[in-house]
Amino acid sequence: MEEALDNTFFSNEALARFAAAQGKTVEKIVCHLWQNKSQPSEVVEVIDNVELHFTDKHKLTISTNENGDGLDAIEYDYKKAAVAIEKELGGKIKIYAIDASDTKMWTAVIGKILKTVRIEKSGELYRSNAILLDFGDEKREIEINPLDGIIIDHYDEEGVWNPFVDDEPA
Repeated sequence: MEEALDNTFFSNEALARFAAAQGKTVEKIVCHLWQNKSQPSEVVEVIDNVELHFTDKHKLTISTNENGDGLDAIEYDYKKAAVAIEKELGGKIKIYAIDASDTKMWTAVIGKILKTVRIEKSGELYRSNAILLDFGDEKREIEINPLDGIIIDHYDEEGVWNPFVDDEPA
C-alpha cells in the first residue's frame, strides 16, 4: 500500500482549490469524523476530512480521495453526506462535525493567513500523500494513512528534511 501512496497525485482541480485558499484568513476549523459502531465494544473513529473556513466565507475541505490512497481537495456537504451514509449503512457508521477551532492543534492558526499550501512535486505531478499548510510561524502537516485515514500534526521544520522544499535529504 505504501507504494500506492507514492504513486497517487492531486488533480488539477484539487491544486486549483489549494491555490484559491492561499492568502485567506482562517476563521474556523471543522473536522468531520467517521464513527464506526458496527462492533459496540470497539467503536472506531477516524478523521474523514478537515475544513478550513475563511473570513470571506470560502472554505477548503481536505479529505481522502475516492480510492482512499491519497488526499484530495473536495466540495463537501456534511448534511448530505451524513444522510447518505445513514441510508447506505443503516447507522453502523455515523459522521460527526466537530468545531476544532479551540483545540491545541488549531487554536494558534485562527485569525492567521494561509500563506501557502506546500505539496511534494514528482516530475510534473504533485503527490497526494501529504500537504503542508503554512501559516507563517505555524505549520500543520496533513497525511493519509491506509489504516488510520487522515492524520494531522504540528510541523517543525527545524533539523528535518522538508520534501516540500528540499530536493534531497541531508
